[in-house]
Amino acid sequence: MYNYQCPQCKNIVVSDKASGDIRCSYCGCQFNTQYQTNYQYQQQQRDAFTAGPSGKCRGAAGLLAIFLGSLGIHYFYMGKTTAGIVCLLITILSCGTIGAILGILTLIQGILILCMSESEFEQRYIYTQSTIPF
Repeated sequence: MYNYQCPQCKNIVVSDKASGDIRCSYCGCQFNTQYQTNYQYQQQQRDAFTAGPSGKCRGAAGLLAIFLGSLGIHYFYMGKTTAGIVCLLITILSCGTIGAILGILTLIQGILILCMSESEFEQRYIYTQSTIPF
């Protein structure tokens, strides 16, 4: 059974069809469920806190970059341990002076992560062969 929202009366219509034309049992309007299925998929793709195919959530990575970026925690989360260790060592060995500059850069990186699409995030940060993805 599939649930669809009628575009005219906004009531939930239950149907056994996965796609195709169905008629609303409340207002009698006929609509195509294929458009609505694609629309629901696009809405899900925009949600930053839904885990992608890799199991990593770009919302979590973005927030980690914003709040703990100078420590490289977001890189550890994304599976890029070398980049995380480099960020952590830079911050510790410079007693936080270069870490402050690194914090500003990772703040910008976190905002960019939150603004990009799920597929772009996966390609740029998760599936890349780069040791330190920027």
